[in-house]
Amino acid sequence: MERLTYDDDLFLRMECVLGVPVVNQIVWKFDGAVALDALESMWRMLAAGPIDRSVRRTRMPGARDSWTAARRSADPVAIGSSIDRTAVDRWIEDEAAVTLDPIGGPAWRLSATSVDGGGTIVSLVGSHVVGDGGALTSAAAAALAGRAVPDDFVRVGLDDDSASSMALSGADVSDGLGRIGASLSGAARAIGRTAVETARARFTASAGRSNAAPDSTSADPDRPRVLVAPENGAWVPSTVVVDCLSSQWSAAAASKGGSSNSLLVAVVLGILTGSGRITTEDRVRVALPVSTRTTGDRRANATSGVSIHVDAGGAYLDDLGAIRASSKQAFRTQADRTVTTTFELLKPLMQLLPDAIVAKLAASGSAPLCLCSNLGARGAALRTIGGVDATAVAMRSITQNTDVDLLRRTGGGVSAWWNESGERATLCVTGLDPDRFPSKEHLRGLVEAEFERWGLTPEFW
Repeated sequence: MERLTYDDDLFLRMECVLGVPVVNQIVWKFDGAVALDALESMWRMLAAGPIDRSVRRTRMPGARDSWTAARRSADPVAIGSSIDRTAVDRWIEDEAAVTLDPIGGPAWRLSATSVDGGGTIVSLVGSHVVGDGGALTSAAAAALAGRAVPDDFVRVGLDDDSASSMALSGADVSDGLGRIGASLSGAARAIGRTAVETARARFTASAGRSNAAPDSTSADPDRPRVLVAPENGAWVPSTVVVDCLSSQWSAAAASKGGSSNSLLVAVVLGILTGSGRITTEDRVRVALPVSTRTTGDRRANATSGVSIHVDAGGAYLDDLGAIRASSKQAFRTQADRTVTTTFELLKPLMQLLPDAIVAKLAASGSAPLCLCSNLGARGAALRTIGGVDATAVAMRSITQNTDVDLLRRTGGGVSAWWNESGERATLCVTGLDPDRFPSKEHLRGLVEAEFERWGLTPEFW
């Protein structure tokens, strides 16, 4: 029996308890037509792969939910009516808003539409519960190569719903007892570690804090907010998808002593500054997701993350070296398997919490001010469908069912996803602040200004 991990459970709770599902999306842009049989072949491989599964929720206190074979598989490839070229972004948004069900199914959807005057757009969306961005891209790449199961996302351990209730209950009791023990052990270790860290902090507190700029990690309660969006109601955050030549991106980064990742951070910081969300006096915490997926991985979600801090004063515009160095150090620390964080110790306890408590704790949750996800060259393995090369491949994560109050309360800023697919580098930028990013047009202007600053030629979708 394969159980959900803490990270799987996190996204399941977001959907079932908080009512805000998270989905991942891959979008292909083609200049020409893509054969229907190629899309159908891709669908068949995905349907036989690891994202085609469902969650079995347990009623046993302490026991983790488990995976089952998909109760309802995804519908066949959805082929939409031809759309105007100016409606491409709207079509992509609509596909990202489809209802997916990781419990009853289906948990994913493959769709395509032609573009008037020539071209095809293909979209694959999947519930974050059944797989993170790395899992979805691995499943898609394997499907395009004619394989159902990727090397790094193994389809194993699926329960059969026809198994006897007695057998399932027995397994749940065993898991529940084991998880309670793990929770108590982890909590004890975490409490002991926290006590030591608190004592150390008090001992060194007399040294005082430096006069460094404030650490902007979320909405500053002392900074006045001008309400641009409506006071309440549903609100879909603005998203812009833009390409440039990979060679341009690499050259711009190298010219300032940086890498593709440090340039991504710089561009997003520029967008935040241009919006007025941060000022040049701020010290910004930047969240950098990191994949921990390995060969033979069984986990649906295998993503960790690190954080770095960058002064928004503008020094990085002339030298990306500091961002590059701090990122490398953070990645090295994260990769050190000998270090167990307090957060890791508390994961078994947090997964044990009932839905009602999770809902209360979530009321004080926050979203990253600056999230930069560098997916590298993953787009290259996805580029070709049925012998036709895409001009670009976009990847991103989307939170559904958002409203103005939720977005203001959680204090998110900008989330960005970057990847290369051959000679094209594609950036997806989402503005999570409804007042600083009130429209797609406004966000596009900020992105365009940043690309111009770095000598990049933008091609918007």
